Amino acid sequence: MEIKEILDSIAIISGKNDKIKELGKHKDNELLKRVIYLAHSPRIKFYIKQIPEYTKNVDRNIDLSFAISELNHLSNRDVTGNDAINFLCGILEALKPEDAYVIERIIDKNLKIGMDSGINKVIPNLIEETPYQGAKSFSEKGALKLFGKNKVVMSQVKADGTYRNAIIRGGEVELISRQGEISTLTGAKFLDELSQLDDCVLNGELTIDGFKRTIANGMVNSIMDIIENKNVRTNEETQKKYLAFEEKHGRWDEALANMRFTVWDRISVEEYFQAKSDVEYAIRFNALNSRLIDLGFTNVEVVETKYITTYAEAMEHFLDTQKRGLEGTIIKASDAGWKDGKPTYQVKLKLEMSMDLRIVGFNYGTKGTKNENVISVLRLESECGLLKTEPGGMTEAMMKDITERQEELLGTVVEIRCCGLSETERGWSTQHPSVNELRTDKNTCDTLESCKEIEEMAKTLTTK
Repeated sequence: MEIKEILDSIAIISGKNDKIKELGKHKDNELLKRVIYLAHSPRIKFYIKQIPEYTKNVDRNIDLSFAISELNHLSNRDVTGNDAINFLCGILEALKPEDAYVIERIIDKNLKIGMDSGINKVIPNLIEETPYQGAKSFSEKGALKLFGKNKVVMSQVKADGTYRNAIIRGGEVELISRQGEISTLTGAKFLDELSQLDDCVLNGELTIDGFKRTIANGMVNSIMDIIENKNVRTNEETQKKYLAFEEKHGRWDEALANMRFTVWDRISVEEYFQAKSDVEYAIRFNALNSRLIDLGFTNVEVVETKYITTYAEAMEHFLDTQKRGLEGTIIKASDAGWKDGKPTYQVKLKLEMSMDLRIVGFNYGTKGTKNENVISVLRLESECGLLKTEPGGMTEAMMKDITERQEELLGTVVEIRCCGLSETERGWSTQHPSVNELRTDKNTCDTLESCKEIEEMAKTLTTK
């Protein structure tokens, strides 16, 4: 099959798992693998914003394999500007239309097959995994290790926004999710500001001024969905999406203008793809902060940061964020580098609390995963029905037991743990919930009000 035929055969399939199966039929096709890699790898960039107009050619002068090899001149920046556009036109005009289409999709970094994720499940390690530096879960022992004689630690607000890497190259900005998917937010003011920076990669999160972060997360996802699916929906369908968004959240252009990118780290593009930097964090952070101040950015800012030397100061900052309704803090060694994973030199300080809620339903695992035939998530509510949440985090034995006893367990009280309450578009819920145990010994559960009291008590106990 021709490469375009293979891409079309995947594109017309709706189910993710079915797409994976279809791609699997062609996983040994080396040319297809090269096409997919060039289109999906965040490491590769062609520096052409849109496909130029060119004359269609029914006769083939070159083949697709040669054309793909010629794209190296664009990604290596051997040719730039108008020369690059003319060079691409020459390639496209020398190909038959089906192969020219494939080159267009590569340049656009979008094969339009609906498989931004899942490719590596079929062809392992084809696309580089997105590096992400996280933090260790809280333990007093782990936190105390960061504080030593003359050690400076950085305490930063941890707010649950929409995480994105911003890869800036040649004045162009790519937003990459933690899963490696490209995000499109055309028209957002913060992108114009980021484009003024020299080549680098920023780690940060998206919020929207004037909205709670839990609400803003949904807004950001809605905006990306509308923009990214504009070409696959009818104009009428897209217009309905716009109107629904504005009816719920206000003007579209104001949401884009008020979108904020809060950042906490800056590394070079090379360091990002190598998943490692040896530059001390305080040096990276201070250089980033100074640069943003010099440029006078209004929609890009560094995260709230305090320089501390004692564990007591860390707890003081953490408790202050709790009073302000924020998720918590992360304390970081100021002299540490950057690497993929969850290094011991970064520790999360988060609220932990438990509450009792009632089972009102069950969710099987995602189709195509190992848990697709067992209950992996419980649908829970407070006694008053005003708080709803869907925790997972169960052991295989617990999932098997619940699956076999669904009818019997409906209405059972469950103890969960979480990092606090959150008010979302759909009402009250919990942050990062997981199941502790079934409380078959209890007949009553918490109300929203008692959950709020538990949260306040947990904050108080944190000071002890």
